[in-house]
Amino acid sequence: MKTVIIYTSKYGSTEKYANWLAEALKCPAKKLKSVTAQELAVYDTIIYGGGLYAGGVAGFKKFLTYIGGAKDKKLILFMVGSANPSNTKIYADIADRNIPAEWRERFQVFALRGDLLYSKLSLLHKLMMLVPKYMNEKVPEAERTEDMKYFIENFGRDIVFASREQIEPVIECLRDI
Repeated sequence: MKTVIIYTSKYGSTEKYANWLAEALKCPAKKLKSVTAQELAVYDTIIYGGGLYAGGVAGFKKFLTYIGGAKDKKLILFMVGSANPSNTKIYADIADRNIPAEWRERFQVFALRGDLLYSKLSLLHKLMMLVPKYMNEKVPEAERTEDMKYFIENFGRDIVFASREQIEPVIECLRDI
């Protein structure tokens, strides 16, 4: 099985996960902007990773154009966001919005928690982060989850969530092939 990891990373978490996966699977990890559709045609398994921004998976639409029909390939998507991956509803909704209906059955989807590095965020992304902060603060304190409390308390600080352990489900998925 010839495997490749393709990714789009803006602040580094997705790249970190792509490199950890590449090391564990002994395969290459390549930035989406550095590959062509022709290069991807030789792989049996293609793993795509992208960060989440305003509910979209960075670079994913472009990636789909690169793989064309890809009917004979194993496809995996890992989404990297700041929400806790145990909140499966959030990530399922994001996957449904990003993966076209005709592709949904073809992708194994995984959610990985990325770092939230305020010191690196663009001004636009810093402003966008005010929305979930405001929404969390609107929830009565007694009804806030631990994640909500943590987010509010640490707003504006760099928070590191990425860990090698989070790639284990992706590796297990490939072992089952």
